[in-house]
Amino acid sequence: MSEDNNIQQVIVADIGGTNARFAVATLTQGANTSARPPLIEHFAGYACADFHDPLPLLQTYIKDCPVKNIQSACFAVAGPADGASAYLTNLGWNFEAEKLSGPLALKNIIIANDFAALARSVTALDPSNVISLHGAANPSATGPISVMGPGTGFGVAQVIRKQSQVTVIPTEGGHSAFVPTGELETKVWNMVRESMGRITVETFLSGIGILRIYRAVCSLHDMSPLNYEPSTISQLAMEESDPICVDTLNVFCTMLGSVASDIALIHGSLGGVYLGGGILPKIAKFVQKSRLVECYLDKPPMEKYVEQIPLNLITDPEAALIGAALLAKDAIDEKRSF
Repeated sequence: MSEDNNIQQVIVADIGGTNARFAVATLTQGANTSARPPLIEHFAGYACADFHDPLPLLQTYIKDCPVKNIQSACFAVAGPADGASAYLTNLGWNFEAEKLSGPLALKNIIIANDFAALARSVTALDPSNVISLHGAANPSATGPISVMGPGTGFGVAQVIRKQSQVTVIPTEGGHSAFVPTGELETKVWNMVRESMGRITVETFLSGIGILRIYRAVCSLHDMSPLNYEPSTISQLAMEESDPICVDTLNVFCTMLGSVASDIALIHGSLGGVYLGGGILPKIAKFVQKSRLVECYLDKPPMEKYVEQIPLNLITDPEAALIGAALLAKDAIDEKRSF
């Protein structure tokens, strides 16, 4: 680290299959600071497609960053990570702290799963950056929390709170099997299964998943799909200017609601469920008026249990960067090496 014992600066990054966002986090150490969001500044974003591997991407931000001689970093990566290495699934990139530290002139590097970083942020988010989709009368202040959401893939993590300590458990829940509910979901599922075989949560709840749903819905209406990007489908649905796109996003939301409560049941998430990722904040208004909450609560014979679990939508674009900073702070507070 580069400053005194109480205030330290760390490079933080949220690196997905499409975009990478960087910033500098200023951390304040000591008691009673674990729930406070760190100061995040000096933002920069890059398209991952502009780089052939992670090293030049990381070097570009360090070169562009106005703060020099920072000694530590926490990189949150969209793939399995163990603190010292990660594999970015959708790009085929390997991140290894030992190999990166020399070329980047960094003494300390922690490499985390991106949804672990997003999950770590939930105890420190400003309430104004969280939309309550379903409230609960007496939510648990200590129960497990589930954090999940679609982007280039579908991320899932669990948060365990014990006194002042927060532990994040990243998972690969996006690759678990998807089970449809309702007639339309089942028709879409059958059509995609014919060409793909095993269907996972990520098959539908991701950027390319929106395209798969759209093409299936077009086929069900005997229409040829147009050459839309997922963002175009979402925008047309929100504008209600294309009925097929509206149907597509409605199916996407009903699928997400059902998956969210499935994962909540598996995790026992009486502390709440938080939805996030790259897609949902952009379609928040559509989500709020969709059947997502209805499908979330439709869990016989466990409706009463699910009713106790708050459902929230993270809208803070800095959430994963805040979480990466807090993961770095946890390592420092615990006096362990990155």
